[in-house]
Amino acid sequence: ESEINNTCNMIRIHRLKICRTLILFSILIFQLYAFSSKVCRTFTSNHHIHASIDTITSSTTSRYMCDLDEIEQRRPVRFLGKGERALIRPGVVMVAPSHEYNHFLMRSAVFIYGVGLNDYGEQVTRGVIIDHPTAFTMGEMGGGTVYGVLAHNILFRGGDSGRDTAILLHSFGGKKDGIECGEMIGTSGIFEGGLQSAMDLADDGLIDPERLKFFFNYIEFTEKEMEEMLAVEDSDGDAWTSVEVSPSLVLNSDLGRGDAWTYIRNQLRQ
Repeated sequence: ESEINNTCNMIRIHRLKICRTLILFSILIFQLYAFSSKVCRTFTSNHHIHASIDTITSSTTSRYMCDLDEIEQRRPVRFLGKGERALIRPGVVMVAPSHEYNHFLMRSAVFIYGVGLNDYGEQVTRGVIIDHPTAFTMGEMGGGTVYGVLAHNILFRGGDSGRDTAILLHSFGGKKDGIECGEMIGTSGIFEGGLQSAMDLADDGLIDPERLKFFFNYIEFTEKEMEEMLAVEDSDGDAWTSVEVSPSLVLNSDLGRGDAWTYIRNQLRQ
């Protein structure tokens, strides 16, 4: 009888383990579906990827086109200021200090692509984290809107804001045979948008798909948040830093979490 009871207990424990595994698996599937649906809605509601700033206008967007080869030949990392003296404008990269513990901003490098007014009339700064890849490609998460060669590009997590929007950055704007898109972001050598044109050119082998990068959502700072963030400096003098980098670093799709952050900080120490 005791052997029967032990067997029954083992069966019950085994069933509980199976149920717990199925519940956890169902939660994971639901999360993946929700994430996919968010990205899918973004692309199905817009036949082109836009900057996700419907009412925000960059106040310092370049009125001229720089030579991309000249931009690439600049110093890999150009220091523009630290803490309250950091220069914040479209086209720069903000580098987090070692004491930043926000989940998204910790060990991050943020490319600033817009400064202006949001839907509520607030002055905000928007950017995308360039070294936070997801485990998915655009083909897997784009709901069929991104196809062809670009469907194999990795999707990066740009930040925690954005109403489930997606952004395409690249270095093929400003030329007659390039991607049809807006003006250069600052003097960075980087452009935004032009999905259909980008897919057509990539499929025809006229542009390198490795120089195009997709982001899901973005980071947004109000004026007050930016001022408070830049004002924090630790005992070692470490604080948020502003730099200029080459387009190839911002658009590098091989970056792992924190790779750009580590590279830039090492360059600044030299």
